[in-house]
Amino acid sequence: MNKEEIDIFNYQMETVGYYVYENFISDNLCDIFKKNIAFELENYQSYNTERSKLDQYHLHNLLCKYLPIAKLLEDKRLDLLLSQLLGEHWIMYAFTSSSCPPMSTNYGGRIHVDSPRWINNYSTNIGILWALDDFTIENGATHVLPGSHHSKNIPPHDHFKENSIQVKCNKGSLVIFNARVVHSTGFNTTEKWRHALTMNACRSYMKQRMDWVRFIPNNISDNLNPLARRIIGFDTRLPTNLDEFFLPEEERFYKANQG
Repeated sequence: MNKEEIDIFNYQMETVGYYVYENFISDNLCDIFKKNIAFELENYQSYNTERSKLDQYHLHNLLCKYLPIAKLLEDKRLDLLLSQLLGEHWIMYAFTSSSCPPMSTNYGGRIHVDSPRWINNYSTNIGILWALDDFTIENGATHVLPGSHHSKNIPPHDHFKENSIQVKCNKGSLVIFNARVVHSTGFNTTEKWRHALTMNACRSYMKQRMDWVRFIPNNISDNLNPLARRIIGFDTRLPTNLDEFFLPEEERFYKANQG
């Protein structure tokens, strides 16, 4: 991306709070990822808790099973964009799928934000969505309330419905949004599933939803480049004993000067 494109991205994120990058990944990759997701949804293991039921269309362990999905984290374009917002050492808070069943929606269909923190003019979390299908009005493209990241309040339901817009985009697009933008998954009125992958990125000093370094098996993480490993959290690990704490500087688990 050239300087003008970066400037436009930063302006969009500052003002309306979201940005659409068309043709970010190929149709072929989208189709591969959809097959992976469909298989996991068909074999979904419920943990018999309310949270497990709510999250049945939001898979949390795809990075643990599919190296091509994990390799999305190796993309320098993604790193460049998020570094504008979260600093150069940003890491991954959460990574899930977001699938919208036919004639239905998912847990994201509630009116919500993806971060409980509101700090004026300071982003702590950014949402990322890889659209694996076209996002249309008919299949429930995400509703967003432009500029709502500037307020610490969630608007009343009627205000959101009257003033939100649907983010329509083509298959393969990347959507980046401030995690304080008020949004909701739309309602899929078609007979086909609509799939996406999502990530929540955060500052390097923040806790992650999962201990991704331990959660993701070595056969996946060992095959990722240094950028992806940093995003997973390999440069922000904590020592578990003094032997690890007093390692030489170049071997320390928590790298210096990360915010």
